[in-house]
Amino acid sequence: MKKTLFISLCLFSALYGCGPKDNTVSYNEETGLTVCHYSNVKDTIYLKLSDLVEDFRIIRFDNSPEAIFTYRSNPTITEHYIGISNDNQPYMLFKSDGKFVCSVGRVGQGPGEYPMTIYDAAIDEQEQKIYLGSFAFSDKILIYDLKGNYLEDRKIDYRLNKPRIELGEDKSLSIVHLPVQTTGESPLVSQYSKEGKLIAQLEEAPYFKVEDFNQDVFAYHNVPDLSFQMTAVDTLYHYIKSENRIVPKFTLDFGTMEEKPIHIYNEIPGYYIAIVFGKGNIFVDKEKQQARYVRLVNDYCGGMKVMLNFKDGWVWRIFEPGYLIEYIQDRMNDSDCTEEDREKLQSLLDTIDEDDNNIMFLGKLKK
Repeated sequence: MKKTLFISLCLFSALYGCGPKDNTVSYNEETGLTVCHYSNVKDTIYLKLSDLVEDFRIIRFDNSPEAIFTYRSNPTITEHYIGISNDNQPYMLFKSDGKFVCSVGRVGQGPGEYPMTIYDAAIDEQEQKIYLGSFAFSDKILIYDLKGNYLEDRKIDYRLNKPRIELGEDKSLSIVHLPVQTTGESPLVSQYSKEGKLIAQLEEAPYFKVEDFNQDVFAYHNVPDLSFQMTAVDTLYHYIKSENRIVPKFTLDFGTMEEKPIHIYNEIPGYYIAIVFGKGNIFVDKEKQQARYVRLVNDYCGGMKVMLNFKDGWVWRIFEPGYLIEYIQDRMNDSDCTEEDREKLQSLLDTIDEDDNNIMFLGKLKK
């Protein structure tokens, strides 16, 4: 029996490297891959927002007609700007205090125009440039200044499908996209210099190739490497720019489950995150190698427990004012809401007008 146990432990060690602190996570020291065992994650903990962010602010977007957008929008966030991508509308640029700056380019077919939804964007404050990538079928990245004026195209030698773009500190531009069979051969990742010269391309592996646009690419730009997930492969990868290669970093192990829940991976300093639809958000502590369901408590706003998102090194949530009013009222009715919390929430509630433009919660992630 002892011999059998020893062999089992050796096999486990060979597969996963050093032993985990509990049975929720396995880590392979040789490959650097963290595996979260979904069925073993049982506990839910509350995590204060102040433990994750350096600061927190509430942004009220400009009420001018040209600044109105739907709250179901995907922002690009920098220190002094917020870019908003909306279906069938031009990309919109705001100051970090919510003041509308301009529309960036136009929807159309002409020079500097884009015919489809903007799928991803990057804002370079130092160079005063905005980079926009269209949803599909385009062989270029469009570049504008911070006044919304068209500057140039960054020509790509293949058609981009659902591209995710990331600017490096050296101003290099890395692009990962969905290799769709019907659109021809294309690299998985390309890297361009500040001047637009091709630095490197990473050819696609067969398992990344997909048949149609039903798959997605997710990249949230919260860590130094280009961290991305392609749903067809179900693993979070890092693109190592200096070596032009990808390495697997995180995945969920669903065991023998026949129907896996829909899930998306994200990553922030200190945690891998699995957003499991209908179940909750699993946070995997990179240092402790432990996984727990986490509910974020916004201790800046009276202990509200609404879901928040992570992108570009920030935690954020955009609310339509009427919905935010409902969230506040729900929190005020919670049995654990203290008088101090209610005072904070009432003060916020008194400043909200249902007819105003959207409101944003925003906090800068600790590094």
